[in-house]
Amino acid sequence: MNTQTYLAVDVFFLALYALMLVLIWKISRNKADQERPSSLFWLSIMLIILSVTDLVFDHSHYHPESFSGMVTMILNAAYGIGATLALLYLLFNWRERNRSKSLHLNNQRLQEEIDRRRSVEAELRRLSDSLEHEVALRTSELQEIKDKLELEVQATEQANKRMMSIFESAPNGMLVVNRDGIITQANSMVASIFRCQVQELVGRSVDSLVPSELRERHEVDRDGFQAKPSKRKMGARRDLYGARLDGSYVPLEVGLHPVELDGNTEIVAAIVDISERKAYEKRIHERNEALEVSNRELQEFAFIASHDLREPLRKIISFSILLQEGEYGKFNEEGQVFSGYIVNAAQRMRDLLTDLLAYSRVTSKANPFKSVRLNPLLEEVLEDLQLIIEETQAQINIESLPSAEVDQVQMRQLFQNLISNSLKYHHPDRVPEVFISGQEKEDSIYLELRDNGIGFDPQFSEQVFDIFKRLHDRQDYSGTGMGLAICRKIVLRHGGTIVAQSQEGEGTTMLIELPKQQVDQHVSN
Repeated sequence: MNTQTYLAVDVFFLALYALMLVLIWKISRNKADQERPSSLFWLSIMLIILSVTDLVFDHSHYHPESFSGMVTMILNAAYGIGATLALLYLLFNWRERNRSKSLHLNNQRLQEEIDRRRSVEAELRRLSDSLEHEVALRTSELQEIKDKLELEVQATEQANKRMMSIFESAPNGMLVVNRDGIITQANSMVASIFRCQVQELVGRSVDSLVPSELRERHEVDRDGFQAKPSKRKMGARRDLYGARLDGSYVPLEVGLHPVELDGNTEIVAAIVDISERKAYEKRIHERNEALEVSNRELQEFAFIASHDLREPLRKIISFSILLQEGEYGKFNEEGQVFSGYIVNAAQRMRDLLTDLLAYSRVTSKANPFKSVRLNPLLEEVLEDLQLIIEETQAQINIESLPSAEVDQVQMRQLFQNLISNSLKYHHPDRVPEVFISGQEKEDSIYLELRDNGIGFDPQFSEQVFDIFKRLHDRQDYSGTGMGLAICRKIVLRHGGTIVAQSQEGEGTTMLIELPKQQVDQHVSN
């Protein structure tokens, strides 16, 4: 290559050198550039390579004696100084880069620590917010619970006030007794029963309110009741007496009710002063005794009167019939009629006395109660009524009946009277039918006797059982009006009831209820 070409190459290298120096100067002045140390490092390397290359190139192509060689030597000196400075810069920059890397790593660690702390702070804030929310919710719940408790306390207080008001205003005397038999609470009514103040009863032993002769027994009963407490209704023990503080005794009726309070059993006692009732019962008992004596005397009188009057009536009837037969002279037509009136009236009087005697014998000549099979008893009644059954062509339908504890004779009379009435008052346009049924329920026996006779107005359903009560004219239907009265008295003597149900022209139904077992065999009415 010629000299011009070498010069062009030098100029090119010089331009590159100048360009690198300018770049290094600009980069060094740009403080905001974060990549400045790395860029300067690589530019310095390129500058050293360029300087070394140019020196090698000039050394091998230029002669020192020429002007170009002198210029080249000057440039080479400048290149050497630049390369030396660049090398020194690299040495110093190496330390700076290491320190920069260390700082960068520290900055990264610091940033990571800051990010971690920020994350922890954010989590702490979240937890704090969540905790505050939970605390707020819990506070709200506790406030609601507090409000509810306050309402419950108020309700409890109101309930206690109400209970105290009810306890104090109860129409009965009220006592609360603990397990030791000490009165813990009393109302004014029980204080008035024992003629003292409420404060005098509270704290006192309940045994002190029992008559002295009964206290020992009462303590045993109280201990037994405390061992197995149970409700005892009013009237379970009627013959109780209490000892007032003034020493007098008062008849009482006591009901007991155990109450569980905080694991302890207290007894609430309801006490009623039955002095007035005892006095009233005594008066009733005395009046009942007097009434029984009077009834007995009346029954005896009725029996004696009916029995003694039957003999004169029998003679009146017998001799009147003899006179009518003409053996002792003949009556004219008018006398015959009058004598017939005498016979008819005497016969009615005899029937009345017979029924009155039967009515009085329901209680005066009563038999003991015993278990009786009702179906065989009805068969005997039908045999006695066979004649009238055949005359009326009646149909008697009897279902299976239960056994009953009754007076057999009176029960037979009851069925006989009821069936006779059904046949007597049968409908003229219908064949008489009588249906008898019965059933047993719990402690009672129910009997039903139903016919298809003429019936009667329902407004007379009670009057038909009155003594001598007749709903029809004597000329149409014979009888004294005592049949159903005797039936009712028989049923009442058995402790039962009899009811008549009827519609005029549609027949009658007799409903009888009897106890399955008789309590007293000597009941009188």
